[in-house]
Amino acid sequence: MNKRRRTEKSKYKHESTGDHCTCAAYVAEIMCKRNAESKNEGSLPYKFWSKKPWNWTFKRQLFAANKLLKKYSEEALVKAVGSSEFRGIFSLNHWKAVGIIKKYQLLLDEQNAKPKQEIEVKRNAKRRKKSYGSKNILDKLRKIENGQEEDFQD
Repeated sequence: MNKRRRTEKSKYKHESTGDHCTCAAYVAEIMCKRNAESKNEGSLPYKFWSKKPWNWTFKRQLFAANKLLKKYSEEALVKAVGSSEFRGIFSLNHWKAVGIIKKYQLLLDEQNAKPKQEIEVKRNAKRRKKSYGSKNILDKLRKIENGQEEDFQD
């Protein structure tokens, strides 16, 4: 048994075998699994991509995934396939699939284009500045305790 190792290309895992695979193979497996569930054929056999009748279906999905990956990012493809909008779609060649993937790619591009908001962090900050309320008797007592006596003019 020769398990495929995790590499930059093979960073996804087959759901059926647990071996590492490419993004295209990962998405193709998801689509085949959906297809089997829609036809009430139960779960797919171990390494189904090498067995009939699934070998040809898997190859078609793999080719379609590779074609989509030339235009869109892996992240957009995986997010789109996992989305609720893709629920009724059983093939990457479906006419709605490209539109949904394009939508997720635009969302990712938009997120990456926004400049990261910088947050100023004060090192060794002692306390938070209180910007509300008036000074009450407890504040006066705390100040006296800390040696910051105030004139008591009541």
